[in-house]
Amino acid sequence: MEHIYEVIIIGSGFGGIAAAVNLQKNGIEDYLMLERDEELGGTWWRNSYPGAAVDIQSHLYSLSFETYDWTRFFAKQPEILAYTKHVLSKYGIVDRALTNAEVSKLVYDETTYEWEVSLKDGRTFRSKDIINASGGLSQPSIPKFEGQDSFEGITMHTGLWDHQVNYAGKRVAVIGSAASAIQVIPAIASEVQELYVFQRTPHWIIPRPDRKLTEKERKAMRNPRLNKMYRSSIYWKHEARVLAFTVFPKLMKVAFQPIADKHIKKQIKDKELRAKVTPDYIIGCKRILLSSNYYPSLTRENVHLLTKESGIKAFNKNGIETIDGQQIDVDVIVYATGFHAAENNIPYPVIGRDGMTINESWKDYAHAYLGTTVPYFPNFYMLLGPNTGIGHTSAIYMIEAQMEYIVQALVEKRKNDWKAIEIKEQIEKDYTNRMHRLHKKTVWQSGGCKSWYQNAEGRNIVLYPTFTYKFRKECAKLKWHHHIKTK
Repeated sequence: MEHIYEVIIIGSGFGGIAAAVNLQKNGIEDYLMLERDEELGGTWWRNSYPGAAVDIQSHLYSLSFETYDWTRFFAKQPEILAYTKHVLSKYGIVDRALTNAEVSKLVYDETTYEWEVSLKDGRTFRSKDIINASGGLSQPSIPKFEGQDSFEGITMHTGLWDHQVNYAGKRVAVIGSAASAIQVIPAIASEVQELYVFQRTPHWIIPRPDRKLTEKERKAMRNPRLNKMYRSSIYWKHEARVLAFTVFPKLMKVAFQPIADKHIKKQIKDKELRAKVTPDYIIGCKRILLSSNYYPSLTRENVHLLTKESGIKAFNKNGIETIDGQQIDVDVIVYATGFHAAENNIPYPVIGRDGMTINESWKDYAHAYLGTTVPYFPNFYMLLGPNTGIGHTSAIYMIEAQMEYIVQALVEKRKNDWKAIEIKEQIEKDYTNRMHRLHKKTVWQSGGCKSWYQNAEGRNIVLYPTFTYKFRKECAKLKWHHHIKTK
């Protein structure tokens, strides 16, 4: 007889790990974790490009129930991956996980109230509940260019870095100038022969106050009480910024933009280059980036910044032809072009009640109650779903808030022997409408830019538009009258 799991978790990054530990703590031991890659770790296993690091202080960018002996204020990728592996091992999650297990389809069985999970290799599993933790930034976005397939050199995305490629002494083009670009460019600039940076839109960048922690500081942080206090102080310092992001966006220009502008002037002496990297929108409209070494890397003799006036017209076998007629011959092209965050980022078909697919439900735009659950998809939960992204604090805070909601649903479902739980359609619609009303006055919508936070129609379906402690409060007490319970 086929085994029916209590819960199947899809993904092994911070979302999947938080889900697994919370299940165990609440007596739900019969779960299976599925990971499409050959190793566990999610985002921080995949994103291993040179210079990869977190842009939130390490002590906040970690799980609240598992402290760690961080070595620096802003951990680099190897240390973050080591942390995830530590948690996976400590809580025995590794023994409940399958790697090389890429999901191809989810189908809800209305006769048994179970989900059938199909993998690309032909295997199938059944589960009473699903937690999708595939990640909001897990599907690399590669723009289309004329002649793309004709390039005879090497191409790769920062989210799928090929460590077999030796870029030392090579001519390299980096397409993009956002979060991953400003990390990878300084990391490789001194090693390559020539580096061409294709910038479509400049980003506001502020200094990155990173350094190694002293042994005295690390010893203090090993004290659980001090660690908790420090973590809390970081959280509330970041949370205070929400006032400027969402309530008084003009404050962004007054309080934060001068810091970023001063950063440019301090690190770049050439006025022409300064003009190229200075945005024309209010700071915060696009993601604010942190770096203390990106601007200096642009001033190197072997680094060339090309703006949209010299943007990409077409690829050819030797490299890139620009709009203004230049031929840029390169050996390697790196796409630092981000991820599909504003679109449907669930990378497989999900078929729910009455044959409804997630793509049909999201045909206009992605939406979910508390970014977690959607009508017509009973017993299906997602982490970091629509409107749970943040522009100022740790995504792990949002994940842990969502898990409070999910655990309540799972525990009560078992206690009452319910077959299914589903959010009511009108409740979800009202919640989503409230999110978009709140977005209208935020800097993300009024700051004068187009960002990856928005879909093609300009609707912000990525970010949560107010204080994150309010989100946690909403998740903390599940409102049963908002749900359909099937006995």
